[in-house]
Amino acid sequence: MIERLSATPDCRHLIVEWEGGAVSELPATLLRREARDAYSQRAKIDHGEIHVVPDLAITGLVQVGAAGVNVHFSDGHERAVYPFVYLRELSDQHGN
Repeated sequence: MIERLSATPDCRHLIVEWEGGAVSELPATLLRREARDAYSQRAKIDHGEIHVVPDLAITGLVQVGAAGVNVHFSDGHERAVYPFVYLRELSDQHGN
């Protein structure tokens, strides 16, 4: 499903290279706002949304099995795991 994951040189976007040659570029701010981990879900319940700093950057990408990636952010959040299927959904929803 995914050939390669990387961050842009400024670390503000995740580049997803899909099998078949398509490429998606997802902003770090979008990924942080759309995180589905328990901490982020609690923040959405308590505050209605996740506060995202404007200069948010991706600080790490850690493969999670064969089907996902854990994205680390410059705001210290390191709990967000994105299944590849969810990255495809986000790409399709946001025109990437």
